[in-house]
Amino acid sequence: MNAAQTYQKPAQRRQSVSLPSRRKHAAIAALSFCTLAALPIICVSLFGNPADAQSFGAVSIIPIAEPTVLSPLDDETLPAPDILASELNAGENPTEILADETAPEVDALEVDALGNPINRDNTPELPSVETLPSPSKTILIDGNAIGPSRLAPAPFAGLTQANQYGTAPAKGPNGRTPLNSYNRPFTDTSGKKTVSIIIGGLGVNRTVTQQAIESLPPDITLSFAAHTTGLQDWINRAREAGHEVMIEIPMDSQSFNAAEPGADKALLTNNSVSENLRNMDWLLSRGQGYFGVINYNGDNFLTRADVTAPILGKLADSGIGLITDGAFSTPSLEALSGSVNLPYKNGFGLIDPEPSGDIIRAQLNSLASAALTDTKPIGVGFAYPETINIVADWVTDLEAQSLILAPASHTVLK
Repeated sequence: MNAAQTYQKPAQRRQSVSLPSRRKHAAIAALSFCTLAALPIICVSLFGNPADAQSFGAVSIIPIAEPTVLSPLDDETLPAPDILASELNAGENPTEILADETAPEVDALEVDALGNPINRDNTPELPSVETLPSPSKTILIDGNAIGPSRLAPAPFAGLTQANQYGTAPAKGPNGRTPLNSYNRPFTDTSGKKTVSIIIGGLGVNRTVTQQAIESLPPDITLSFAAHTTGLQDWINRAREAGHEVMIEIPMDSQSFNAAEPGADKALLTNNSVSENLRNMDWLLSRGQGYFGVINYNGDNFLTRADVTAPILGKLADSGIGLITDGAFSTPSLEALSGSVNLPYKNGFGLIDPEPSGDIIRAQLNSLASAALTDTKPIGVGFAYPETINIVADWVTDLEAQSLILAPASHTVLK
């Protein structure tokens, strides 16, 4: 073999080796984990005793006694505190000091520790019957104490119902209604003819409203605009002063002004029945404590039986009364009210068609003349300062005319 024939090692071929798959490793790991987790359960099931898991017996715990704190009342060996140490010096007699301060003209030996005189037998003397104040009489309405004129705060329990706008008046149990519960009580023992006055338009002008509440006698009925802000507060103030209260319902009239406050809730002849009833619900829910309603305008609305009848039915169901001011004729209203058992009274008319002193006095004289015929007339005035001042003066002369002032509700309650 020559040098050209050199030995060469044959080339080796690579061989592929199959490795374990990932799925196999994952399955082995999961099986191992489940086996280890189940092993304690298997051991307990095979070798455990179920009774060991149940609790038996009781452990008594002895309560720890609370430490006893002794006072001079429990242990007489303890010194009693001197509660007068900061008030009196040692050796001073509080009875003598008090007697000297409260009744220096009485001998210290003849008064007790409160300075009351005592007799020779050391028995406290009681005041004589003549010196004791007479007990005041308390009148209760629905559990509320009232004075001789003040009316109890409203509303009363059982005389309200909920509607879509809030709380409205409702008939109560045992014949109780807002009319016979929120009215001002009146009993005539003189036998004189009665006359009534309603002052309306209140709540709009704060000063005039306050003047009417404070200066007019309680037997004059006050009427508030239903849309006025803070109506319930005004009702509360009026009743606290002894006045019974009505609210005014705005109604369609020849002079109706859609821009007036509250006009958007007025009862209109061209509204649907459902819309007028919704407006009525809103008006009735503005406050509580009124015995009835009165019209504001309405010479168009109240002369239409078709639009008026549903409203009268709602008022009757609510247990309140209706008074009209008498400024215009409503020939069918009395019959319609009677058909639904609605207490109703038509007023004598306006006592102040103009805020003139001469006109107001003339109208009041006509009202007094009508009262002498036993018609129980109701004069209706507006919240003019002139009206309030003249009416306040006029009622003081009624006794001389053999008349007596009665709340307006007296003419509606029959």
